[in-house]
Amino acid sequence: MNRVFRRAFSTTGRVLAEAEAAAAEATELRLNLAVPARALISGAEVARVTLPGRAGRFGVEKSSPSMLAELRPGVVNVIHLDGRSEDFFVPGGFAFVHGDNRIDVSTPEGVRVEDLDADRVREMAAISSAKRDSTAAGTKDHAKAVVELEVYKEIGRAVGVNL
Repeated sequence: MNRVFRRAFSTTGRVLAEAEAAAAEATELRLNLAVPARALISGAEVARVTLPGRAGRFGVEKSSPSMLAELRPGVVNVIHLDGRSEDFFVPGGFAFVHGDNRIDVSTPEGVRVEDLDADRVREMAAISSAKRDSTAAGTKDHAKAVVELEVYKEIGRAVGVNL
């Protein structure tokens, strides 16, 4: 058993050292942001990506440690090398930060915040709120309405609408 542990520890150390060496060689952080049907951003060199993690917002920059993070509904902020900023609303998903300065964000849907309609967000939040209030707590329909309302509140926050 001790030999297996030493071998696993040695392999882990080697893999980490190789990832650190690859990160040192990479010039910039490369972002892939994808929904099932297409890539919203593919292989773009960026300065920073800020994500809505389950435990709170967090940023990823060049040489950030490897990690896997579950995303909650919120805004993915991308700062490009030229200083330009892009914001995408995502309803959740996962972020994979690799040791070689790559970050892959996979989400079921994603839309540029500038393309969101504040009036439509208000309307859909009102519908979800009415569904929540008209269904019995503990039912599938009630749970679905609660989740919908959570997403619309986050979309509202992204576009500056207080719901």
